[in-house]
Amino acid sequence: MAAANGEGQALTPGEGWEAVYATMERGRSSMYLAGTTAILLLWGVIVSLGYFSQYAVETFATGFADERPWFPGPLWGVLGTTGMVGSAIIGHRASRGTASGRAARSAGLRVLAYWLAVVASAFLITAGAGMWNEEAGDKIPGVTIGIVALGYVLFGIMTRPMLVAVGVGIGAAYYLPYHFAGDAALAVSAASMLTVALLGALWARRSGTL
Repeated sequence: MAAANGEGQALTPGEGWEAVYATMERGRSSMYLAGTTAILLLWGVIVSLGYFSQYAVETFATGFADERPWFPGPLWGVLGTTGMVGSAIIGHRASRGTASGRAARSAGLRVLAYWLAVVASAFLITAGAGMWNEEAGDKIPGVTIGIVALGYVLFGIMTRPMLVAVGVGIGAAYYLPYHFAGDAALAVSAASMLTVALLGALWARRSGTL
């Protein structure tokens, strides 16, 4: 291998193949990670909107909340499905914009399939656990957010470790306020989730993850 490294010295065959592999790996990773920033911002907005909406209803429309205690279920069902499908579409389109050809299409379809699987698991788990009723409907948001957080953790394990931290942050932003923020838990969770999304998007930009 006749190429030279940064000091002007010739690369050994092993170093040359490592450099080639690293370049190919970065290209492959960029296709799977395309759209990460937009997806993080999407979830920040969607989840914050859900928390603030639920907080507003329970605080300023107590009659509606008392008559329809199951309203968080449909609210979060729609928001969660919108976020997951939106994530799949963004990732699919962004990967196609990063590179062209068969590899890019394959990466985009796999990202699409991954997030659609997350959508399906959120529905199947909550439905299988019998949560789609008046008694357990308020538990659906926690399960859905947990699945979203796990989705980011698993995706990060396979692609970029920073997404593992984002997934943990998403889970913490939801669960911790319910233990420490009392009646303001929903408002604190909304602000915390939006903060996690913004910091994750900034981190993704600074680290070169699109």
